[in-house]
Amino acid sequence: MKAIHLLWEAIMEAMKRERRREDYDGEEETNDKASPESIVLPPEIIREILLRLPAKSIGRFRCVSKLFCSLSSDSGFAKSHLDLTLRNDSVRSLHRKLIVSSHNLYSLDFDSIGEGNRKLTAVELNYPLKDDPSIFSEMIRNYVRDHLYSGGSEDDRRVMLNLNAKSYRRNWVEIVGSSNGLVCISPGEGAVFLYNPTTGDSKRLPETLPLRSVGYGRDHFQTFGFGFDDLTHDYKVVKLVATSEDILDASVYSLKADSWKRICNLNYEHNDGFYTSGVHFNGAIHWGFTEGSHHQRVVVAFDLQTEEFREMPLPDEAEDCTHEFRNFVVGSLNGCLCVVNSCYEVHDDIWVMNEYGEVKSWTRIRISFLYRSMKPLCSTKNDEEVLLEIDGDMVLYNFETNTSTDLGICGVKLSDGFEANTYVESLISPNSYGIERTGPR
Repeated sequence: MKAIHLLWEAIMEAMKRERRREDYDGEEETNDKASPESIVLPPEIIREILLRLPAKSIGRFRCVSKLFCSLSSDSGFAKSHLDLTLRNDSVRSLHRKLIVSSHNLYSLDFDSIGEGNRKLTAVELNYPLKDDPSIFSEMIRNYVRDHLYSGGSEDDRRVMLNLNAKSYRRNWVEIVGSSNGLVCISPGEGAVFLYNPTTGDSKRLPETLPLRSVGYGRDHFQTFGFGFDDLTHDYKVVKLVATSEDILDASVYSLKADSWKRICNLNYEHNDGFYTSGVHFNGAIHWGFTEGSHHQRVVVAFDLQTEEFREMPLPDEAEDCTHEFRNFVVGSLNGCLCVVNSCYEVHDDIWVMNEYGEVKSWTRIRISFLYRSMKPLCSTKNDEEVLLEIDGDMVLYNFETNTSTDLGICGVKLSDGFEANTYVESLISPNSYGIERTGPR
């Protein structure tokens, strides 16, 4: 990679010298005069060099010439660049970023975590609807109406606010998930975007299909999931909306088709106001729900290829907590699916599925501190530490030494509430992905 950068710097320096010479001579460029790129290297060689550069660097080169702009904007080039990045582990580690939502969206270097740096610097992102206050105001009114004046007891309202007001505290920017450099975000009621933080490209998804039952209200429980279907090479968004107290209406969006379709109704109990997004893992999107007929806690998985739901029961010991507002939050931990309790009681364990899909492989891991709400976010590049969201704090936890360290982000007030996810830098654009539907392959 260093050799590629040095070669690229030599090309850029040669181009600058050529332009300075042209300016000095005072001669206008003629049609039969070779472009700076062709003087240095043929286009196919430049393409191969560009493929091996970070996506952010390629984006900066777009203004250099028409050739660079054309290459970096081509969907085929973007896919080749992503494939090369994902195949090369050493390159991939250089492109991992952490996207953090707390009032605004921020990006920071994920791999600088765990190298002695416990205070990170964030870059504020320009995301869709960032400067549209009308959506945020409407959502705040809805939230106050539903949760402060719903007729429940004072204790119930306080619990709901403490556990489920994360959307309010983070200014309503929900990070649904990420895949191949695209991040699915929901910055406002009814607004869902596929967004590339590296290039700034975004696409607003069309409105979902109208619900069969309209009596339950659109401001009640809903949750999204986002992932990539390796079989059809399609990006998909799943939406679950409550149409009654124990019925969820499931729909899926296809980026290639640019449309929604209804999948089925699901019979699961849910806690109104709990907006935890599904977790993309092993080709499926996962949530934690309570099965309606037997009242058993299960992990519900939506297979992105077959577009079917399946259940993975939890062990009986995971039902130890009997708190009224308890929930299981799904995550991933060092390459394994996991679930953690999230309620108003304190806990000190994580359930890990060591072999995906094998119910008998669930294992309880005890940790050295107590929590009320926790979500595993990601592992550091050496897998020695895990980044956790714990009771509104960002914490690094080392499972070998059972030690933890609080992290801070310069310029970001995490105490107001946050959520985070990782993404890989890429040139994939949600606006051009489904264009190549005709013609030779």
